[in-house]
Amino acid sequence: MSQILAMDPMEHVLSHPMFGDHFTWFTNQSMMALVAGLLMLLIFPRLFSKPDSSAPTGAKNFFESILEFLRLEVFRPALKENTDKFVPFLWTVFFFIGFCNILGCIPFADFFELISGGHLQHFGGTATGSINTTATLAICAFCFIHFHGINAVARDLMNGTYGHHGHHQEHTSDGHPPHEAAMDLEHMRGEALPADVPGNVDALTHPTRHYHDDEFPPGSPERIMAEQYEKENAKLTPAVAILLAIPIYLWNFAPHPFKPGPGESKAKWLIDVPFFLFLLVLELVGAVIKPFALCMRLFANMVAGHAVLAVLISLIVTVPSVWGQLAVGVPLGGLNLAIQFLELFVAVLQAYIFTFLTTLFIASAVAPEH
Repeated sequence: MSQILAMDPMEHVLSHPMFGDHFTWFTNQSMMALVAGLLMLLIFPRLFSKPDSSAPTGAKNFFESILEFLRLEVFRPALKENTDKFVPFLWTVFFFIGFCNILGCIPFADFFELISGGHLQHFGGTATGSINTTATLAICAFCFIHFHGINAVARDLMNGTYGHHGHHQEHTSDGHPPHEAAMDLEHMRGEALPADVPGNVDALTHPTRHYHDDEFPPGSPERIMAEQYEKENAKLTPAVAILLAIPIYLWNFAPHPFKPGPGESKAKWLIDVPFFLFLLVLELVGAVIKPFALCMRLFANMVAGHAVLAVLISLIVTVPSVWGQLAVGVPLGGLNLAIQFLELFVAVLQAYIFTFLTTLFIASAVAPEH
């Protein structure tokens, strides 16, 4: 009993080196992150090795439903015509975090310790229960977001389209603009979603290209003006575009509340620039806080559930009598089971939240003038 009472209830939540004093950086949580990555490499290339027009079944149907839901209902409303460019990264983030979280809900460590007679310990854990894992994910998201924000500016400069951005407005099948459901977009109807008008078959192979055609079809005055603008504006070389993209990206990183409009006095810049610099500092701080919040939210949520379970179980052994332990253990056992089901829900929810917020941050970075 004294040994049980001396046990740390957080023992299975903490990181443990897999090889003792050797390779202390490789912990049980690092191993589970590696297992999650290997599972993804085994599952997705096998299920989606080649295009298949037949109706999916089994595991393929399950994963394809998730992939399509994320792409059409989560990513596209925010990223619009840039959706297909960022889908691979966002899908990878979602499933990697999801696999790590769900694997952490399975008591592998207890199972291996039981069958090995205590020789194999800590062969399991929650990869996202390590601040190193969540920080790495957040840093990857931070770099990806701002790299592509700068890249979007550079590409506009190279194409001669910087400063000229067509306004795309989503619309319903009967032509009214307020509703923004994915099924009401013409390029979406080409992807077999139900609607009350015929679909655009060409959108099956080029869905992103048809996004712009929804509002400005070829031959329309707006489309002709946009094409003429591209011809008249000078295009920069890649080297010059990259050099200019970074300061331009920072220039548009914060709002210009007193920016002089056409015909207004240029003296307004004297008021605008100080305000802009102050707002720029706030925006830069916010740019760092966003990935920090992603990191800490995921880490805290994945540790909290395991910590609650560990503390509740430890309460049982603190009762001195057997009957007292039964009286406390039975209700706590039911409560633990309920919390474990809640943990499974939280595991998927946190993967969704991390991916959804990353999508919004990417959309903000690649949008014209943020």
